[in-house]
Amino acid sequence: MVRNSAPSLQGSLIPFFILTYTITWGLGAFAILLPAQFEAVFGVLTENSPLYFVAVAAPTISAITLAFLKEGWSGLGRLFRRMIHWRFGIQWYALVLVVVPILGYLVSLVVGSVTKIDLSAPSLLYPLLLKLLISGPLCEELGWRGFALPRLLKCFNPLAASLILGVIWGVWHLPSFFLSGFTQATLSLPIFLMSALCISILMTWIFLHTGGSVLIAVLFHYMVNFSYYILGAPLPAYMLVLMAAAILVLMLDKKLGWFRPLTPDISHEVPSFLTN
Repeated sequence: MVRNSAPSLQGSLIPFFILTYTITWGLGAFAILLPAQFEAVFGVLTENSPLYFVAVAAPTISAITLAFLKEGWSGLGRLFRRMIHWRFGIQWYALVLVVVPILGYLVSLVVGSVTKIDLSAPSLLYPLLLKLLISGPLCEELGWRGFALPRLLKCFNPLAASLILGVIWGVWHLPSFFLSGFTQATLSLPIFLMSALCISILMTWIFLHTGGSVLIAVLFHYMVNFSYYILGAPLPAYMLVLMAAAILVLMLDKKLGWFRPLTPDISHEVPSFLTN
């Protein structure tokens, strides 16, 4: 399950996680523990505040910083190339952009929580769609899937890497559960964490089948958020669908080798992004 983990973990992953948590949890702790002082300096912290986007973008800020410090411009180039890597089978675009929201709509339909989107008011809809794209997917995924996941896959098998990153990613959201007015404050923490694990497994699956594309991770993250915020799929019910999908992927895609390290001696080649 583990192979040559110490150098990779100490060299970049542990600093990445520490820096990411320091930025997000540092700002969160300031806002939660010293609200009067925070508001006096920065104003009320909301999901539209500039500092909110700094906190959310901590994974990407950390990834860019460490990639440049440790590998220079070439490291930054490799990192950003993962973001714009779009040449892979159209079936992955269809899965993410069509199947995922359809599942979200069906869940909301069954539960009876379908959100009626007012398409006649684009001035309200388009800013919300843009915010959903920026605040989570674009601010986070260059760090989580672009920087952390490839390095975890050099140390652990795909399932272990997915679960480790899923736990770290899910717990990273913790400050928002203690800030009134934030979306996470209305959610069940255990259900949220379980959904993070399921999404992490599915993202690793898609990531490995698309040559390490961060673009597809951004789109997948976006469609999950779209299903919840726009289509009205309640998280508990949607989480069950994500869990079922993750279990099916683990059971059916045996060629991927979920329980084996990504090495040349197994049935598939080492993805090129892991050899850089």
